[in-house]
Amino acid sequence: MLRIAFAAALALLAPIASAADTPPITTPEALARYLRDTPIERSPLGALSPGARKRFLASLRFGDRGLGGFATDDLDQTLTHAQTEAVLALFGAQAYGDGLGLPPASYARRQAERRADAARRGCAVARCPESAIEQRYDTLVLADRPGPDAASHAAIAADYTRLFAGDLAPAALERASAPDLRLLARAARVALEADPDGRAADDLARVLEVMQSRGMVGDADFLPLYRARVTTRHFDAAQRLAQAHPGMAVSVLPALENPPAAPTEPTALTVSADGRHMTRESIDLDAPLRIVVVAACHFSEDAVRAIAADPRLDALFHQHAVWLAADATPPDDAAAWNHAFPGQPIHIAWRDREWSMLESWAMPTYYVFRHGREVARWSGWLGLDALRAELTKAGVPY
Repeated sequence: MLRIAFAAALALLAPIASAADTPPITTPEALARYLRDTPIERSPLGALSPGARKRFLASLRFGDRGLGGFATDDLDQTLTHAQTEAVLALFGAQAYGDGLGLPPASYARRQAERRADAARRGCAVARCPESAIEQRYDTLVLADRPGPDAASHAAIAADYTRLFAGDLAPAALERASAPDLRLLARAARVALEADPDGRAADDLARVLEVMQSRGMVGDADFLPLYRARVTTRHFDAAQRLAQAHPGMAVSVLPALENPPAAPTEPTALTVSADGRHMTRESIDLDAPLRIVVVAACHFSEDAVRAIAADPRLDALFHQHAVWLAADATPPDDAAAWNHAFPGQPIHIAWRDREWSMLESWAMPTYYVFRHGREVARWSGWLGLDALRAELTKAGVPY
């Protein structure tokens, strides 16, 4: 899984040709002209609520080749697929709308919730000001938190607690409007991404319980909570959720066998290729040579496939490397990798915090340790020649 500062994914994109009649928006200046010259009711952006539109526009990142990234959450949670594609077509990125957007019934339900809330507040749906909860949600997701992942995640967790503690009391949840409940659930998911051990999992469970009592959610909406329970290794709680909400359609968790009693080294889960069993194992970084590869993405698969096809590199990595996925990686993903690459199995960090010696979980990142001391590090997959060059610089024979 990609580790990012807030729950909506920032997809790093290369721009594609736009299907629209006008050239795609590729710079901040072009976006400013478009917003100035186009009435919002004539723009696909008008389908977003004012708050959602503000957050989406704030998330846009432009590079030398046009749009370089955007947050998907408000598109996915408030628009249909067709509306999402129309918004992205403004930037020549409509192909990246695949899988985004609400089904028609869910969209109709949320529109009805917005109309009911607007009627209660006495404002027009398209012009209702943001509620106090939405303003706090903006503060949570739009804050700039530079620095290492650990510091950024700690800041998100602290901000979440400070901003929403008063909104999550039982009486406050019962009074909350349907749109605000949805924002509270999204805020909890943001905090879960940053701090799965914090209060957000229990908060999300309470919010979902209230939403379920109003008929606002189905089984699939409990999937982030299920994943959080797996990530924090509360496997029994995850299994109970799966039984209570079979519509999540999750696989049966592998049986955990023979966990070490008191590990003194960082540990990882190893999932069998058939997905039925997993073991927690200590990883010895004090060996004369250990290569840890943070992996699990498409580029990581390209790397392991190329390495496995090179006999010398395959032997080196088989003997000395640990392919390591972050703790939020589903066991199913590890089982699929291990089925495809039995000679280069991947492990899942028991908890990322055990691996404090790894500064970045960007994928793929290669760490070379000698007797527990990091001697080299590099990121990205640029092919075997580049890998050989980095290994040579690190003094690794192959």
